[in-house]
Amino acid sequence: MMWAASGLFLFLAAGAVALFTFLSVAAWSGAQADERKARDRFALLKTLAESPGENAQRVLDMLREQEERERARKEREERKGYFLGGPIVLACGIGLSVMVTTLGNRPGLWTVGLIPMLIGLVLITAGLFAKPIR
Repeated sequence: MMWAASGLFLFLAAGAVALFTFLSVAAWSGAQADERKARDRFALLKTLAESPGENAQRVLDMLREQEERERARKEREERKGYFLGGPIVLACGIGLSVMVTTLGNRPGLWTVGLIPMLIGLVLITAGLFAKPIR
């Protein structure tokens, strides 16, 4: 019995180390890509500052449009997250209420599920009424 428990512990420990190693490498590579984009953007802006003209203005306008599209995409993704997370948390609350009502024999115990249900409703409402950030 002792060997089984130590084997399980070693398996879980190795799994945790592998998971956090993967997450750290993924975060590092994402940071490297962001740094490279920022460096390239800075070089482009420096070149534009050194050679003003009509082409420089076109490139700046294109960069502004690109930033606006990126901001709109992030806003859509955030709103999508609210609309996805809200019903999931709401469903978890309903499931919790049903489970506690079925397993418990005390009246009013179902109200435990109200907490996640209300959080889900707040997420859905936040997604509906979220104002664009300017």
